[in-house]
Amino acid sequence: MPPAPAPAPGFDFQLVFAALPTPHALLGPSGQVLVLNDALLALLPGPAGTRLPGRPLAELLHACAAAEALLPPAADWPSALARALATGQAEVLTPAPQRAAPGARYWQATLRAIPAYRRSPPGLLLGLLDVTDALQPADPHSLQSQARLRIFAEHLPQQMWTAMADGRLEFFNERTAEFLGEDVGNGGPTDWRRAVHPDDQEAAQARWRQAVAQGTPFEVEVRLLRHDGAYRWVLAQAEAARDAQGRVLRWYGTNTDIHPLRTLTRQLVRREQEFRFLVEHLPHLVWAATADGRLTFVNQHWVAYTGLALDQAQEGWGQLLPPEDRPVALQALAAHWASGRAFELHTRLREASTGEYRWFVHRGEPLYDSRGQFVRWYGTSTDVDDAVRTQGLLEEQNQRLTRANQDFDNFVYAASHDLKQPINNMAGIFEELTRTAYFRDPEAVQLVAYFERALTQIYGTIDDLTAVVQLQRPQPAPPEAVALAPLVHAIVHGVQAQALRLRADISVDVTRCPSVLYVRSHLQSLLSNLLGNALKYAAPGRPPRISISAVPDAKTGRPVLTVQDNGLGIDLDRFGPQLFQQFARFHAHIDGTGMGLYLVNRIVESHGGRLEVASVVDAGTTFTLYL
Repeated sequence: MPPAPAPAPGFDFQLVFAALPTPHALLGPSGQVLVLNDALLALLPGPAGTRLPGRPLAELLHACAAAEALLPPAADWPSALARALATGQAEVLTPAPQRAAPGARYWQATLRAIPAYRRSPPGLLLGLLDVTDALQPADPHSLQSQARLRIFAEHLPQQMWTAMADGRLEFFNERTAEFLGEDVGNGGPTDWRRAVHPDDQEAAQARWRQAVAQGTPFEVEVRLLRHDGAYRWVLAQAEAARDAQGRVLRWYGTNTDIHPLRTLTRQLVRREQEFRFLVEHLPHLVWAATADGRLTFVNQHWVAYTGLALDQAQEGWGQLLPPEDRPVALQALAAHWASGRAFELHTRLREASTGEYRWFVHRGEPLYDSRGQFVRWYGTSTDVDDAVRTQGLLEEQNQRLTRANQDFDNFVYAASHDLKQPINNMAGIFEELTRTAYFRDPEAVQLVAYFERALTQIYGTIDDLTAVVQLQRPQPAPPEAVALAPLVHAIVHGVQAQALRLRADISVDVTRCPSVLYVRSHLQSLLSNLLGNALKYAAPGRPPRISISAVPDAKTGRPVLTVQDNGLGIDLDRFGPQLFQQFARFHAHIDGTGMGLYLVNRIVESHGGRLEVASVVDAGTTFTLYL
């Protein structure tokens, strides 16, 4: 028998089986009882039915006999079971008439083989049909018999109909009439099969003719025209009632509305197709696994990379791992499976086509049902080998840069020390010379002043170069909360002598922004440079007025530091493009290195801020630092 397609995922067929209106049971291949539906449980007295799962078929037959449900002889069952499993065809067993207690009912048994889905074992579906009236026919003219049939039919929770042995319809119940919009009392029943959708007519009629000709069970899914003009999917089923000689007496059938089920199944199939399309086109190895990590699904990317189909992957993940990594990786995987929580793990996996091991990141998510019971793992394995190798190269490069930076720092320190040492010696000799020697040349005093100024400029240049190098270090000191008032007052105190000589007025207002998160040495350099420039480039003839203030930015809340003076100013139209260049000087008559504004701008930008300058020649300059 060819394998049947697996049922749509996620549909609970147990609920449908339990709700079947006629008695049914699921049997194992050897006849053992697996499950009874509600109708069969109701047929058996008391708790007898609940004890039958797992028991031999003989006990079910005995329980039915005790409930006055007369089944075919026990001797007929073994061969019928074997034939049903071997041929896949339905086997019908009819009970033989016998002396029975009043009220006993005869039940015809139908055995159908259940196809094995995946690895599930084969089994049998047992259906029971009440054929008492067929085996003990009542007088067709008996009002009591007609009334009993009418009451039974009208109380069924679905459409019910009967047909004569030759297939002609003879009766359908009120539910069928309501569905079709027919009046049962006018002229007898109309054949409901005329309401079948035109596209389904040919297949349905052929199936019915075959069933009537062979006396086999009839079953077909068709679209049936409802009284409101809408077509609904129904499952039409019929079983033949036979006499003691096996002749068909009549057909008993039902029509079950399966439109919601059919629609839901179609939606589930479409969603499964969409899910599979998505899974097969993701650039990852996608997998599903049981609680202990046994794979139950892999996508084509998995198969293409590992060279292992699902059945070959059952040996576990270890066959894909490098031997040297295998013990640790398998131990980590086992811990994740046992935890039942989402996880992320990095391992190497072998590529089948090249034999190369590449780095993957595995991410697993557990699925639990509404009762908190574990269902399965779903996960992906993503190739991150290029990223891992790049990260390794970056770390190696970073180590080389760190060593180079350290060597550079050592060089700067040595160069600064080696440059300052002879200059210090020169300054000491010059100081001793000016103290002890006597110069008759009238220009000697001016030459001495020139020499002292040159020494000062050399010291300043070396200090500025050292500051630039320190600023360009890849790992500066961490920022900290710096109290502005103490820092500003300390810097002002450092230039106190120059401020007194110039009669400068320096005001400080940082009450609205008392603290700044910044690298302390950088903030000190900013304020020292700007305050020093304000004093150095003071306008002749008027005392310097310098204000230092800090407020939070109205939009971002970040600190805004302002240093304003009334000095010489800068011609921005002329020097604007050169404002922050190294060694740029805008007042040639005043000594300087041209590094101050360059350093200030570099420090501000290195912290993600910006520096704005507004200046009017001979009126003053305002520096606004958005820290």
